[in-house]
Amino acid sequence: MARQRNPEHRGLPKGWRQKNGAYRYLVPKGQEDFWDGKTEFKLGVTLSEAYQVFGARMESTPDQIQTFAHLFDHYSIKVTPTKASRTQIDEQRMLRKLREMVGRNRVESWKPKHSYKLRNKIRDTAKKSGKKFANRHMALLKHVFTKAVEWGIIDDHPMKAGNFKMYTEERSKLRTPSVDEVIASIDPYKCPNPMLRAYVKLKLITGLRMTDILGITKSDITSEHLTVVVSKTRNKTGQTLKFVMTDQLQTVIDEANAYPANTLSPYLFKTSKGESYLKEDNRCDGFQTIWQYWQNNYFPPDNQYSERSIRKTNANFDDLETASERLGHASTATTKKHYIDSESTVVPITVQLKQ
Repeated sequence: MARQRNPEHRGLPKGWRQKNGAYRYLVPKGQEDFWDGKTEFKLGVTLSEAYQVFGARMESTPDQIQTFAHLFDHYSIKVTPTKASRTQIDEQRMLRKLREMVGRNRVESWKPKHSYKLRNKIRDTAKKSGKKFANRHMALLKHVFTKAVEWGIIDDHPMKAGNFKMYTEERSKLRTPSVDEVIASIDPYKCPNPMLRAYVKLKLITGLRMTDILGITKSDITSEHLTVVVSKTRNKTGQTLKFVMTDQLQTVIDEANAYPANTLSPYLFKTSKGESYLKEDNRCDGFQTIWQYWQNNYFPPDNQYSERSIRKTNANFDDLETASERLGHASTATTKKHYIDSESTVVPITVQLKQ
C-alpha cells in the first residue's frame, strides 16, 4: 500500500516538501550531480522563488506533460512568475487546490462535463462565498487550458465559450458612494484617524489601488509630480502614472506625511513604528483591519462602503476618456486586464475637501 503524503505537502509538485521555513526538493537517486551533489535541494523560501529555481533546472517540454500535475507545474514556472506578487501568492494557493483535486487526471481526457463537476466540488468545499470561490479557481483553470493550447499540449480548449459557464454571483451589498458621501464620511467626528482621512482623500482624487497608495515613498514625490508604478503591471508592462502636483494633491500628501510623526520613515502611509502597511507579498492586512473597524464602528451596514469602491467613485467623476487615463486603463473599453505600456502624465481630480 502506497504511503500517504504528509498533509502539509499536498498540492506541491512531486518530490517537494516544506521544511525549516523553506521549500525543498528530494533529489531522485542518480541525479545528485545535477543538483550540486545534494540529496535534498533548497529551492527557496517563497513558492514563487521555489518555482523559478525549480524551473531553471527542470525544463518541461509539451510532449512530457500528460497529467494536470505536470501542466500546473509548467504553468507555475512559465506564467505565474510574470504576475504581480499578490497575484502569484493567490494563484499558487489555487493551483495547490486544483492539483489536489485533479492532479492525477490526464489533460487530454478532460471534457466539459468534468469542468462542471469540478466547479460544483470546489463550491461545496468553500467555507463561505462558494460560488465566487469556485469561479476564481475555474477562471484560473480556464487560463491554464488556454496556455496548454498555445503550448501544443492539447488541440481543443475544453472550457471555451459554449462548453462551460461560471456561476452567476450575487452582487456585493456594498454600494458605490458619491463624491459628496465620501467627503462627508471623513468628517473628523466620523473618522477620527487623521491618517485614514488622508488616505481616503488621496484615494478619492487619484483612484489608485490600495497596494499602490500604501507603496508610495517620499522618493516618489517631487514638487511637480507624484509618480506611481502600477503594482498590477509591474511584472508586465511596468506602467507608470505621473500625477501632476496640484495644490490639493500636495495638501493631502502633507496631511498623510504628518501622521504619525516619524520623519525617518521613507513611507507616506506608515504605522506608529514608521513601517509600511504593505508587506512583501503585497498583503495589507493591518490596514484592511483599520478600514473595517472604521466602517463597522462608525456607519450602519446600509451606509458602509468598501475601500475599493472609491476607485469607482473616482472613475465616475468626469468623462470616461479622462477617467480611463487617470486609472491607468489602456482604453475606455477595458478595465483591469489591459494597461498602457508607456508613462502617462495625469491630473488628479479636484473636490471640496474639509481640512
